[in-house]
Amino acid sequence: MKQKRIAVFLSVFMVFTFFLSTVGVQAAGSVYLTFDDGPNNGTSQNMVNTLKNNGVYQATFFVIGQNIASNQTGWNAYKSSGFSIQNHSYTHQHMTSWSYQQVYNDLNKCNQTIQSAGKAKPTKIRLPYLESNSTIQSACSALGLSIVTPTVYSNDWNGATAQQIITNVNNLQAGGNPLFHDWPANTISALPTVIKNLKNRGLGFAQY
Repeated sequence: MKQKRIAVFLSVFMVFTFFLSTVGVQAAGSVYLTFDDGPNNGTSQNMVNTLKNNGVYQATFFVIGQNIASNQTGWNAYKSSGFSIQNHSYTHQHMTSWSYQQVYNDLNKCNQTIQSAGKAKPTKIRLPYLESNSTIQSACSALGLSIVTPTVYSNDWNGATAQQIITNVNNLQAGGNPLFHDWPANTISALPTVIKNLKNRGLGFAQY
């Protein structure tokens, strides 16, 4: 009888321990690595390779629609990567002074271009220059696009060095998304360390 009680206790303890370890892993959570302004013939393939070579198989690229036709090498790198492809507008203009129809047409054209080039209709958008107002929000809603606002800024667009980029995103938390861009060489240089640091904190990677 005593042995049976011990066996039951050990079984319950093992299940409880497993539950705690599982909760611990889940609590660490995932982050969403996001990259704006592609595709680019000179950098997109390198960006995709850098992510995968460092064990990241889920990331999100917010593309400028008009870049697709003139950057087919970069687009093909995105297309075959398995990463999420989302909307960053067709022309990447300041839109806060635009009419509803102008905004709608631009964002819809980006959606259509992405679909015509062989990928699924976007469900997310990173607004150009992160500029928003009620008109832009209404157009996004009508197109079924959820606005993704960065939680951390790498400042790679502003000439940040690789080390500065690493430092700038060091406080990224679970569920967050850092703003990177597709084109800066320093971003590609920084990514292996950024990814390593995130993994060391128990964080995984997800995509929109």
